[in-house]
Amino acid sequence: MKEPDSLDSLLREWKAPDPAAELDRDVLAAYRSAVPQPRPPSQFWQRFWTMRVSLPAPALVAAMLAICALFLWFRPSASPPAEPRRSDAVTRLNAAGFQPLPNGDARVIPAVEKPK
Repeated sequence: MKEPDSLDSLLREWKAPDPAAELDRDVLAAYRSAVPQPRPPSQFWQRFWTMRVSLPAPALVAAMLAICALFLWFRPSASPPAEPRRSDAVTRLNAAGFQPLPNGDARVIPAVEKPK
């Protein structure tokens, strides 16, 4: 292992001197001169936009799960498909002899039902 050293026994007996009384004051003054002190915001909106909110991760996860559960619970259910409406429009077309109009205009001609 390790051989005994005379320096080890000397270091065990040595006591560190007490710091000077001015040390705390000097360290605090040096810190205050090196780090700028933040000015407190004077208006409400400045305080509002600079506020901090600490939120633990488990609480955030629980809130997200609650929001998802509420969304799934209150979402609108799928409605059944509606029956197709009956229309009065004529859907049969006889295109025999169809000729396109020369100027490309379209004309709508109302259908007249033939009496039976």
